[in-house]
Amino acid sequence: MNIKFIEVFGQGLGSSSKNYSLRTVYINPNHVVCLREDLDASRLLSEGHLPDELDSRQTFTCMSINKGTHGQDIILIGPVEEIQKKLQSHRQLLKG
Repeated sequence: MNIKFIEVFGQGLGSSSKNYSLRTVYINPNHVVCLREDLDASRLLSEGHLPDELDSRQTFTCMSINKGTHGQDIILIGPVEEIQKKLQSHRQLLKG
């Protein structure tokens, strides 16, 4: 079962020329490797680089996802604890 989150993603090259937007992503909790607070996204928010609809008090989580031979990091809106609770609430017991 996939879980719905809101991702912050950048378009463009380099951190100074990127335009940041929000989009919905669906994550398979079985592929999550690591969660950590993303201080870079908080800095971008305070500098005015992220979308205006975000509250200035917003926190962000970097989620590392296993994609087989390599991983991918995505930036999610919300504190690590909230993301972790959402992932744990959707875990299912294996039958057998």
